[in-house]
Amino acid sequence: MKITLIRITFFLALFLIWYLVVAITQIPSYILPGPLDVFESFYIGFIKGNYLISIFYSMIRVLTGYFMALGIGIVTGILLARYYFLDITFGRSILSLQSIPSVAWVPLALLWFGISDNAVIFIIILEAVLPTALSTKNAMKNIPSNLIKAAQTLGSRGLHLYKNVIIKAMIPELVTGLRLSWAFAWRALIAGELFVSGAGIGQTLELGRALADMSQVIAMITTIGIIGYFTENVFFGIIEKRVRIAWGVE
Repeated sequence: MKITLIRITFFLALFLIWYLVVAITQIPSYILPGPLDVFESFYIGFIKGNYLISIFYSMIRVLTGYFMALGIGIVTGILLARYYFLDITFGRSILSLQSIPSVAWVPLALLWFGISDNAVIFIIILEAVLPTALSTKNAMKNIPSNLIKAAQTLGSRGLHLYKNVIIKAMIPELVTGLRLSWAFAWRALIAGELFVSGAGIGQTLELGRALADMSQVIAMITTIGIIGYFTENVFFGIIEKRVRIAWGVE
């Protein structure tokens, strides 16, 4: 309760400073709008406008790309951990690919898929699949060898070994990797939507820039931050904590 009160006080102080700076300096609203202007943009956008529609279409895109990336990344990570040749060749290239920002993939995606949802989903997959593959590989390699040997001694082989021993042992570390992958997917979504047409958070953000409506821009940036915070720290945070407790890690 005390921490919650401190956080509320902190943000109220920030809003007060923001309001006073705008009121005293008389900065034009197209450069820095006041908090009341941003609240009005929220009201118009969510009650009368299309903010909810933009969020809906963005969530469809990011969830589609994210789950596709999970499937590809988990299989890739298992193969990298299983086969040494793949690890020292393709596995090493993943590290360099991960350093490429999502916006750098936009020209390639637009040339291959045009200005469409497929281009955005492609960018999301590229960004989310790499941390998924790396976390899967590390999770599999970090399984104690004694655990696998004990299961093999008891007769576990092949698919049964993977399903009942290896996959279950990977889950605590894998969940942390999936949380990181979501962060990459969320950032890639916004980068991709800035360059495609249609409804979406990124396009609403770009529309605000085109109309010099800084209130809408700040409202969308705040929306991105709020959704990202709740998905990463609340949703994934709760799942990660429960998994770690269930597996005896925490």
